[in-house]
Amino acid sequence: MYYDVAVIGAGVVGGLIARELSKYDIKTVLLEKCNDMAMGTTKANSAIVHAGFDSHPGTLKAQLNVKGSEAMESLCAKLAVPYRRTGSFVIAFDESQIATLEELLERGKTNGVKGLEIISQERLRQMEPNISSEALAALWAPTAALVSPYELNIAAVENAVVNGVEFRRNFDVVKINRDTDGEYELVSAAGGSIRAKYVINAAGVESDDIAAMLGDTM
Repeated sequence: MYYDVAVIGAGVVGGLIARELSKYDIKTVLLEKCNDMAMGTTKANSAIVHAGFDSHPGTLKAQLNVKGSEAMESLCAKLAVPYRRTGSFVIAFDESQIATLEELLERGKTNGVKGLEIISQERLRQMEPNISSEALAALWAPTAALVSPYELNIAAVENAVVNGVEFRRNFDVVKINRDTDGEYELVSAAGGSIRAKYVINAAGVESDDIAAMLGDTM
């Protein structure tokens, strides 16, 4: 079978990439080595939509963390996935930790996190009566939220498939050959293969193995 794009890995990243590609008039396949989506790292995700204050300013992670946090609510609404904006606390229990809160506050402001502030012990207890009596202050990030990672993953893949993406389970990519014309042959452990003009590596913790098949050993 020939495809314009092959996405390797049907976790939440691969699923959402496949959904985005389904908006275009191209032939896309989503490959998953397990027998369904969300069976790798995605299923064990903490479910926290991080606000973005802990990422180092200027990094790609910092940029995408904030953009992703801002986009998540509308994405979940489109996919009918429950989304809960709870906000989050980083608690300080001594003066040295308060200094850390101040550092995170400045980092978050630089990253563009909205509504970030350090709140006093009194206000913290008003917001969360069950907090430890030893808590002195907290960094409050109102844009932090919760979303079920596997529900999001399932919804994304279902949406992609409805829009025309082919989802192939139990396709464990063990070898990738590149032709002289620049196209790729992806060989599965079961012996079958597919061909694609472009390959997107979304294999999660095994993405380095996929990259190594193409000579990237870093």
